[in-house]
Parts: sequence; C-alpha cells; structure tokens
Amino acid sequence: MAFGALWQRLHATELHQHHVGRFARNASAWEVEVQELASVNERTVRAWVDVHGALVDGGPRLAQGRMLATVMRDTSQGDPRVGDNLLLIGVAEPIDRVPDPGGFDVRQWAAGHGAFHECFAPVGRWTYLGAKADHAGFFEHARRQITDWLHPCGLPDRERALVKAILLGLRDELEPDQNQAFVQSGTIHALAVSGSHVGIIYIAVLWGLSFLGNRRWARYARAVLILAALWGYAGLTGFSPSVLRATVTFTLFTIAESTRWRAGSLNSLAAAAFLLLLWDPTMLVQLGFQLSFLAVLGIIIFYRPVHALWAPSTSVGRFFWSLLVVSLVAQLFTFPLCLYVFHAFPVWFLPANMAIVGLVGLGVYGGILLLLFHAVPVLGAIITAAMTWLLVLLGWLSDFFSSLPLAYPAVRIGHWGMVGMYALLAFVALWLMQGRRWARIPSLAVLALLLLGWGWTAHQRNAQEQFAVYADRDGLACALVLGRSMHVFTHNASPWTERSIHDHARTSGVREILRSDSMPELIALGQLRYGFVQPDGARHQPTWSPMPSAVVMHGQGWLDVEALDQLPPATWILAADLPGSARGKMKGWTEARGLAVHDVRGAGAYVRP
Repeated sequence: MAFGALWQRLHATELHQHHVGRFARNASAWEVEVQELASVNERTVRAWVDVHGALVDGGPRLAQGRMLATVMRDTSQGDPRVGDNLLLIGVAEPIDRVPDPGGFDVRQWAAGHGAFHECFAPVGRWTYLGAKADHAGFFEHARRQITDWLHPCGLPDRERALVKAILLGLRDELEPDQNQAFVQSGTIHALAVSGSHVGIIYIAVLWGLSFLGNRRWARYARAVLILAALWGYAGLTGFSPSVLRATVTFTLFTIAESTRWRAGSLNSLAAAAFLLLLWDPTMLVQLGFQLSFLAVLGIIIFYRPVHALWAPSTSVGRFFWSLLVVSLVAQLFTFPLCLYVFHAFPVWFLPANMAIVGLVGLGVYGGILLLLFHAVPVLGAIITAAMTWLLVLLGWLSDFFSSLPLAYPAVRIGHWGMVGMYALLAFVALWLMQGRRWARIPSLAVLALLLLGWGWTAHQRNAQEQFAVYADRDGLACALVLGRSMHVFTHNASPWTERSIHDHARTSGVREILRSDSMPELIALGQLRYGFVQPDGARHQPTWSPMPSAVVMHGQGWLDVEALDQLPPATWILAADLPGSARGKMKGWTEARGLAVHDVRGAGAYVRP
C-alpha cells in the first residue's frame, strides 16, 4: 500500500513543473501524440492525447500531461489515428463544466484518464507532425481495415453497428436507443469489449489447438499461439483497459498452464492488477477497472460455494445453473458500486444476461467468419443471413428486457451507503459461506446502520430544496425541486432538455414533475430569491418583491448596460440562449462592479444549493 501511494504520487503529472496546467493561459499551440480515440462522429474526432511541447509567448517549451483534444474532421488530411503526432493551434481550457444534476460528468470522466484540460481545434487549426510507426499504429490500421470490410458485407446498418461493437468495441455507429436498451437490461458489458470477449477468443484457440496433445513442446507451442491470438486481439481493440486487464490475466494463466506452475485464481487476479497499475496508475480511479476486478473477484470468491448449493441432474440444467451463478456472483460484487455511480439498477439482469451473453459469443465467432468469408460466393451470403438474424434477435432481446415493468428503477445511495453495503457483503459471506458465527452480530449491526441511513436520506429528500439552470444547448430550461416535486420552466424543449429533466428527477428522487412553458418573474427557494430578466427588459424596473439574490438573464434582445445599474446587486446567471454581444457586456459590467457571474454556456449548469 505504501509503495502504491508512492507510485501514484510519482506519476501524478499535474504536480510536475512542466504540466499542461502551468502553461494553459499563455500557450497558443500544442505538440501532442494521440493515445486513444474517445469518440468519432460526423463532424469531430475526440481523442486522449499526451502533450510533448507547447508554444508559449512565441517560443517552444517542454510540456507534459494529458489532454482531451477535439478536432474538426478535415477531408483533406484524414482523421487522426492512435500514434499520430499533431500540432494543435488553440488554447487549453480547464475541464470544469458543471454537469446538469444527474447528468454525465465530463470532469470525472476526464480525471479518470488523467486529463484536466481540453483543446478544441477547428479545420485549419490542426495539422500532422508525423505518425509514430509502432504497434499501436499497426493495430489501428488493421482495425480500420476490418471496419472497411464490414461495410460491403451486406449487413443492415443497425446490425452492422452492433457487430462492430461486439467485435471491436466501437460504438460510434450505434443508435441511442440501441445503447440505452443494453444499459437498462443490464447487458451493456456485452457491447464493451472486455474480459468475456477475451475469454471467448481464448476458448476458441485452446479448443482449436487441442490436437497438439499435452507433451512439453506441445504445451509451449500452444501457449505461444494463444498469447499471439490474445495480444493480437487486444491490439485490434486498441489496447482498451478492459481488454488489457483480461489479456494480462489470461497471459498469467497460460504461462502457468504451459510451465505446470501452481496457479491460484486470486493471486493471478492480484498480479494482473499490480502489473497494470505499475504500467498506468491512473487505472485505479477508472470505473471500468474497478468494475472488472470486482466482478472477477466475486466469481473467484463466491462461485464455488454458491454453485455447490444445488446440483441439477441433467447436463443442460448444470450448464444454465453455471451461467446463472456466474452472473449472480459477478453482479453481487459490482452491485453497490453501480448503485453509487448510476443511481439505478437493472432488475432483469439475470435472465437478460443468460439470454444475451451466449448470443454475443456466437456473434463474436460469426463476426470473425463474416470477415473471412463474406466475399466467397454462396457461403458469404449464408453467413451474412445467419448473422443478420442473430443480431436482430440480440437487439430484440435487449429491447424486450429493457421495456419490462420496473426494468431500470432509480436507486440512490451515497458514498457511505456503498461502503456499508460492501461491509455487509463481507460479513454475510464470513457468516454463511465460511461458517464464522461471530460475523452475525456485525452483519446485523451494519444492516441496521444501512436502514437507518436510508431512512434519514429519505427524510432529507422529503425536505430538499434545489434550483438549477440546465446547460441547455437551445434555450433556457430551469427546475425548482421542493421535496418530492419538481417544477420545470422551459420553452422549446428539445430531446436534450427532456433527458436532462429525466436525469434530474431520477437523481433527486422526484415523484411528480410539474411543467410550465413560460418563465416566471421570481422564484422563491427558502431564503433565496431568483429573478428572471431579458436583455431589453433591463430598461424597465422589474416588479420584484422582495429583491432577488440572483438574476437569470436569458433570451434575445438589445442590452442597455446603463439600465443594469437600476437593478439590485446580485449574482448574475447568463443562460445559454443569451446573444454573444449581451454576454460580453454582462461579463464586463459584473467584473467592473465586483459581482459574481455564472455563464452557463462556458461554466455549465448552475445548481444551488
């Protein structure tokens, strides 16, 4: 533990004297190397990049750290790839946008990748400095080639997007409803290439090489071929952390089997975690790393005791019982963390996993056959037809389980609630699995504390008060939460706005949503008052009584700065639909008078308290 803390400290690049954050205000350009593609859409490419240099006050400076780079796609240059060196002409902005309540937190996501700044480069403001010819570039080229092969294979668009996700973990072509169906059914891990996919490749290669026998040279040859297949597949998936974790673990198992060393599952898992954290200490705070190892830890500890509780008489029953136990114990260990992070739980995850995970395995094998033989007459058409029906069934099953009653109910726990659930899980395991009678009292005590904590949390939610202005792209949307009711004020509500409202209600435990298509003049929240004014309305003294402590300026119109002096000194909230000229005037006016200002377009949502 002491070594781990020291290793984390040594690799905390934000503490180095050449970190990106020390040059962010003065640097006008950055030399970066693409490490991983985050997303690709019709207009932009987002990537995690390592910074090697910066142009500060007209001179080159050594710079270190990681950034999130967003570049506009340029048909004359092609898209950036892993290993490419780029010159980005732009300013590095801190990643500090406040998310909508219950919405996706970019700050947490970026911090998990060791990035605290982002840079946006439009067309003409970025260029190539050269490509790095290493293993990442080779595998990236191979992955692009495989993606190109999938386009003429004859699959419909939705099914082609699904097979790309299953084979390579690329979800850029998935429709939002497809992704949401897998989330709510508790099977999204099937689309995130992970340990199960590596296991599928491992089993296939092991079965295909079983004819070699069990002599010493055969074991070594089989191990070499298995490792080549595993690491080749890891390269094709971009060495994603989830695949890398599983590949390292299976590598240790393979070496142990070929050399006849004694191997323990728990030790192999711990060794894999240790090696990966030596390589990249930031993995420790990544959600995928935590969920993967918790799931495997649950299988290692609980699979045999739970599996021994029942012995089906038929081979089919034993097969499905094994699948059920694996899903159950893996979900058991990830359950508290998922509740803490996602504030919801997929109720039908057990039957959904039993139905979908097996089909995903067939989809991986079928996808490989499709890539190899799609151009062969007759045989290619047969494989394409079979894969189409398989992927249609896979999509239908995810839709079916996600649409069942109570498929994805909101469940909210805090940090200490998550810790208490893991403590309860540990004590109950000692009591029931290990026969430690002394663990009964701690189990009951932790359960009582959890129930008291949940009761107190429910009491607090009944009395909660919150005001939020969403970081809406199209207009003004705000919400007032009073207990279990939420009053929403918006106009021209877009799908983005509706999603923000839904996430806010889920996070706050709201049972009733009341909507209004017009903006009020004043909102009261306890001792706080929030006023609303438009730019041209500042010339007329609003009828506020009492005077607000914060004012939301929104909408179109011409702003008379002198008229603002008639309004009370307050915190000013600039909505996203405010014109750029009015926004600039407001910032200058508030700065000159020492007033607080929150620009929703730049700083994200305004949430109080």
